[in-house]
Amino acid sequence: MRSTYVIAALLVVIVIIAVSIAVLRQSTQPASPMSYVNNFRDLLSNGSFTATYSGSYVEISITNTNNEVIRCNSTSDFSVGSINGSRAFIDVIKTTCNGLASNVQFIPMQEMAYWINGSDLCEAAYVVMNNHGSGSINCLPLGRYSVFTAFLPFDELLGNATFAIAVQGYSINYSITTYINYVNTTKWHGQAVYCFNVISNLTRAQSMAGSLGLRSSNDITELICLLPNGLPAIRIINETVVLSPLSSRSTYMYVVQSKSELVNYTLSYFNVTAFNELISMARSQGNG
Repeated sequence: MRSTYVIAALLVVIVIIAVSIAVLRQSTQPASPMSYVNNFRDLLSNGSFTATYSGSYVEISITNTNNEVIRCNSTSDFSVGSINGSRAFIDVIKTTCNGLASNVQFIPMQEMAYWINGSDLCEAAYVVMNNHGSGSINCLPLGRYSVFTAFLPFDELLGNATFAIAVQGYSINYSITTYINYVNTTKWHGQAVYCFNVISNLTRAQSMAGSLGLRSSNDITELICLLPNGLPAIRIINETVVLSPLSSRSTYMYVVQSKSELVNYTLSYFNVTAFNELISMARSQGNG
């Protein structure tokens, strides 16, 4: 009988040791690289943050007669979160460029916001051109979250998506296919970042009654490095863009090479002040 108790006690000790080792392995095992992509997807889809990015890009306009090259520097203040329980984001982009032709209409500042208002997807835009500001606000019954994500910056990290909608004189056909592969882990300002190669193909055709419809195709190759919380710290992009007005057979091709870097950020914060200011400017200067 005593030997039975001893054996039982030994079995209990063995089980406790095995469980302890398993828990220790789980706590010390590094997270899967894709977990950092998932962290960012969760931030875009459910969380909130405000971040500033500084970058530069070269844009090559390819035509039958010649190629035009412009070089630009830009800053982007991006914020995503919720307004009255619905998703919203705002992106404020300021740009300076060299190499612009004299007849090119340059936009040094543009502000864009999208938000869901009940069953509507709303867009507000405010741009400055030739020292003159103009704005607009439009809402359409597209308040489905899958449509909202199509207008988000970094939408290529959200995965594949396809939809086609026609409502109230507006139509959109949208498709994005993305392949994400882990590359390596490196350091950025002393912090570990996890780098991925992202290859995407995005096609979009949209039109609205009374305006020119446009079809676009974007082939994107991207190196993006994420902080453990998911925020992109470094982003290097090579992109080929083909634009075609739906009413003609003309095509316009651009090749864009860009690099941007995170300047600062605040998690769990949506810049409601900037959002409300944009809505106010768009209404006062446009058709809202």
